[in-house]
Amino acid sequence: MSYRAYTLISYLIVIVSLSFSYPTYSKNEIISKHDYKLYKSNIHFASTTYILSKSESDFTFQIISRTDGIFKLKKDDRKETSVFKKHGDKVDPVSYIFSRKKRDKEEVIKTFFNLNENYAYSLTNGKKTEHMDLEYSLDRLSVQIDYQNSMRNGVFEKAYNIIDKGRLRKYIYTIYSNEVIDSILGKVNAIVIKRSIENNKRSTLTWYAIDYDFIPIKIEQYRKNSVQFTVILDRIK
Repeated sequence: MSYRAYTLISYLIVIVSLSFSYPTYSKNEIISKHDYKLYKSNIHFASTTYILSKSESDFTFQIISRTDGIFKLKKDDRKETSVFKKHGDKVDPVSYIFSRKKRDKEEVIKTFFNLNENYAYSLTNGKKTEHMDLEYSLDRLSVQIDYQNSMRNGVFEKAYNIIDKGRLRKYIYTIYSNEVIDSILGKVNAIVIKRSIENNKRSTLTWYAIDYDFIPIKIEQYRKNSVQFTVILDRIK
């Protein structure tokens, strides 16, 4: 079946990120929780968890990652948190926080959105950057939610304005292929989506399970034509 007939996890973006303890969702209902393992040259070096939850007024999407095995000695842990609202299928970001903790260094980047005023601002380790006259934009995590909504509605090729850790970028999603892939769910039909970043060397291929609400099953992140790492779905909680 060809998906050209229809009008992208980092993640893809998927990254090696922060091993803080999982937050307590005392007021939030967890919608989904997916665990992934990260490999480089078939060596498992990190694990990551995707958590989508909701409160009475907002949704929260988190990616929490940690180095594993012998790579724990080279600590490079990250956490990303996006808070957003939904109006029908439309996603409106409220805030985004990126934290990265290494053995001797910590980095924190925050972005706060005011879409009614076409405005946002970012704080990078406390240094403020304003984004004025902003076109409708999402952050690195809320874009993943919006894109999955688009796929459910039959829209597979789309471009987004993104505030990516304080920088304005354009993400471009296009159909790459479709294939049957082995996974923890057995053999699944997957549509492979390429996410590229305008004027950037990085790109991502994501295998979305068509019959399982477009869950990401496998992700490969590239720099030019070289695979940097591969992410595999390990468990659905």
